[in-house]
Amino acid sequence: MEEAERLYHKSVALFRSGNLTQAISILKEVLALKPDFPDALETLGVLYSKVDQLDDAIEVMKRLARVSPNHIMAHTNLSRFYIQKGMVLEAEREQAEARRLSWKAELQAQKGTGPIKRKSPEELAREEEEEIQGRIERYRKVIELDPKDVLGYFSLGTALLDAERLEEARDAFEKAVTVDAHHSPSYFSLGVVLEALGRKEEAVHIYERGIQVADARGDMIPLRKMEARLNMLRK
Repeated sequence: MEEAERLYHKSVALFRSGNLTQAISILKEVLALKPDFPDALETLGVLYSKVDQLDDAIEVMKRLARVSPNHIMAHTNLSRFYIQKGMVLEAEREQAEARRLSWKAELQAQKGTGPIKRKSPEELAREEEEEIQGRIERYRKVIELDPKDVLGYFSLGTALLDAERLEEARDAFEKAVTVDAHHSPSYFSLGVVLEALGRKEEAVHIYERGIQVADARGDMIPLRKMEARLNMLRK
């Protein structure tokens, strides 16, 4: 095993044991030896997000996207980090790019199997379902690596909500606010799921808590969304 890979595995072990600062330091050594090491770049970006260095996390993920243009998780993680900063439009753009790359990978896998034909509505629906399932699996892997990753739970809940798997989405968003009681976007999404499940009183309670959190943190976009939903439920 070459030195860069040995150090990379050492950094992952430190990450899992909670030694984030040391893991980051070693990953910098890895990238000094091997600047285009995709796994090291992805892990470094995730670790920066864990220590609230979101700007650094975003720059590293952008670097990963340049080094590995078809790297789906680079854009998936960028979407997560932008959400944490409240940059909704940027987050949606990166999620769309991750989706495009997923479809591109699927097309490449099918290349040479025959002439391209127009897809039926059923085939398109199935592809959309498969894309959402791919997102769910990716976010489950993020959580498996770090069970305290609030953005992992939030992103998983969003994908489950897109799949209309409401109870699973509720569980994911509840875990998100348990892991980080200050993550205001998770309160908004949890409230939306509770509304969809017909649990309006619980949704009101969640929006009230979320509004307090968002106001204290200055998270204006989630704050305004929760205020609007709460006003609708109280009418």
